[in-house]
Amino acid sequence: MTFSERLSQAMKEAGHTQGSLGKAVGMAQSSVWKLVSGDAKGSRKAVDIARVLGVRPEWLVSGQDPMRNEGQQPIQAHNKDQNEGVYRIDVLDLTVSAGPGSYMLSEMVEVLHAIEFTSEHARSLFGNRAAQSIKVMTVDGDSMSPTVNSGDRLFFDVSVRDFRTDGVYAFVYGKTFHVKRLQMQGEKLAVLSDNPSYEKWYVTETSQDQFYVMGKALIHESIKYNKL
Repeated sequence: MTFSERLSQAMKEAGHTQGSLGKAVGMAQSSVWKLVSGDAKGSRKAVDIARVLGVRPEWLVSGQDPMRNEGQQPIQAHNKDQNEGVYRIDVLDLTVSAGPGSYMLSEMVEVLHAIEFTSEHARSLFGNRAAQSIKVMTVDGDSMSPTVNSGDRLFFDVSVRDFRTDGVYAFVYGKTFHVKRLQMQGEKLAVLSDNPSYEKWYVTETSQDQFYVMGKALIHESIKYNKL
């Protein structure tokens, strides 16, 4: 189990969201997202995080058992939205390229705002996935047209950090962001565009160290406007 997986488990058991944990330990929500998503392998705030989540710092940092000392309890989050049955998803200040690739300008990803669903509606859209595992990113480019058009918003399961099954993924290749359809073809991972004008390309064994999955797309929201 990785640091991010242990952190996610402890947050879930303690009832903390990324926002509530950030407030409790004095971190930006974007920094907590970076820890949960696996973009960072640890934090100087690990002792504070462990205290708030009611786990041993040694377990959180390195996985050394036990998870908790006897009688140790998390500091429960006071999350009004959660009590009222609101499922809140962060919209990230991040554009993924459905085209030749957009350059990654910063390692820090800020949260622009949140989209709220009722718990019942969210369950019909996202199943039993936790709200902190779903993030919204905006598409730029036409390589996935007509399935996804430039400006559309995609909802990604960011707990998916590697290729699992064929589908649409957000990923980093080298220093650029992409959103493409990935399909395993023999021993090579094919990168496909739904727009036939774009050629497919491959992630090979020699280039896989440049390939990093950010999440798998679940649904998309179109911003297309039609005149009546």
